[in-house]
Amino acid sequence: MKFLFIIVALLAVGAATTIAVAGPGTRFGWWDYGTGLAVMRAMKLPAIILAGVAGILTLVALVTGSGLTFLLLVATVAAGGAAMVPFKFEQLVGAYPLIHDITTDFANPPAIVAGAKQPRKNSPEYVGGQEAPRSSLTIAEAQQKAFPDIKPMVLDISVEEAAKRAQSVIADMNMDVLQVERRGEATVIEATFTSFWFGFIDDFVVRLTPEGQGTRVDVRSKSRVGLSDLGANAKRIRDFFQRLKLHASKG
Repeated sequence: MKFLFIIVALLAVGAATTIAVAGPGTRFGWWDYGTGLAVMRAMKLPAIILAGVAGILTLVALVTGSGLTFLLLVATVAAGGAAMVPFKFEQLVGAYPLIHDITTDFANPPAIVAGAKQPRKNSPEYVGGQEAPRSSLTIAEAQQKAFPDIKPMVLDISVEEAAKRAQSVIADMNMDVLQVERRGEATVIEATFTSFWFGFIDDFVVRLTPEGQGTRVDVRSKSRVGLSDLGANAKRIRDFFQRLKLHASKG
């Protein structure tokens, strides 16, 4: 019986470990992101089954006093917790439209220039008029429906001051600035955000344009790979605006 306990525990921990390394393996270039996601999805059911079996055996070990209760409990928690990752991923895929390019300006979205020169699978161009995958809506329409709150912000400060505060917020959000340049009347800050687990890189562009006595702030956040961003780009823009508004209110 102890041999069975150990085998199930090792298999459960192995399943959990396989899911756990799917992301870092992508980040460190051991395989591409498609393989990492496929591995994660493929291991969901085995991890759930092994977590269930390990849980049952934990109770058996507790009753029989085999001495392997703790090992089985750890295996149960590890496999069960790991199985929740692809489960949550699938929930997010179903909750958001299959888009990965979010902007506050559909007519003239902030251009990705510096980021366009770096490795990517998604074009740096904005194609909001194209139909979103598995939808009758365009990409722009899908964004408006899913994230109606993503709009430009106007600050009662100069472009120069807004640029300083925007760069401070970008640093606080653990993004890396690629370049800051003037484009006509506007100051444009290009940055990137790298996700912790898979190492996905998203372009983040802030355009600051004079408007009256203040500054209009437009933002664009786009994933370099993948079909859906699982709502990450919209969330990042919201976070940026909240932080920038707080900075501006402090004077």
